[in-house]
Amino acid sequence: MHKRTLLLTCFLVLATFTVIAQEGFSLFTTNFPPEEFSKRRAAVYDAIGSSSLALVQGAAVPAGYTRFRQSNEFYYLCGVEKPHFYLLLDGSQRRATLYLPHRNEGRERSEGKMLSPEDEALIRQLAGVDAVYGIDILPEHLARSARGYTMRTVFTPFSPAEGAAMSRDLAVRSLGDASADPFDGRASREGSLIQLVRSRFPQFDIRDLSPILDNLRLIKSPREIAVIKKATQLAGLALMECMRSTKPGIMEYELDAAAKYVYL
Repeated sequence: MHKRTLLLTCFLVLATFTVIAQEGFSLFTTNFPPEEFSKRRAAVYDAIGSSSLALVQGAAVPAGYTRFRQSNEFYYLCGVEKPHFYLLLDGSQRRATLYLPHRNEGRERSEGKMLSPEDEALIRQLAGVDAVYGIDILPEHLARSARGYTMRTVFTPFSPAEGAAMSRDLAVRSLGDASADPFDGRASREGSLIQLVRSRFPQFDIRDLSPILDNLRLIKSPREIAVIKKATQLAGLALMECMRSTKPGIMEYELDAAAKYVYL
């Protein structure tokens, strides 16, 4: 009975930390205004052309008691800091549409505010997009585009999404390890999305959006440069704190904790 009580207590503490980790953080980025994202999406329209769509998948809910972090690619195009969003860019109309899960009031009572299609006005204002729908409407909109015969191509990232403490090289290696495991073999989220679109809408030619996004992200805007400078300053402060904390007998993980304290 004592062990069971201890486990329950640990679970409740961890659940509380999860809620705290999600509360108090912006639903959208505070580093960039809507016009910055509109400019980036305009560059994507120019790159894909007027007879193409671009479909970008946001990050999923993280496994474990960690704070959600949006993938770099999705964040770059709209700044949304919540999971399971999709962004559809229509090259013919130069129109951006966000799709997301419907409101779950039970989860909101325990985890705090979660964006939903019912927040359309707020989402359009913050992200600068043209429309907002429930995720269940996305297949219908893709089907309409496929029936029209004007939208021949769908661009979507082929490369694995970069997230917290995740480089593309590491993500590719992780996928390779999973594929080599005969008892695993799961596809990436990007691979699964590509397969689903191809099987449901064979009219589309699926092409890689990753090179387009990579080229766009190479050139930093003044606001991006300001964020990089801030991150560099934080890194320097953390390294100096580690140097001050170094002494005989101290362990590397303790210095790591000191650095993370400064970062956070």
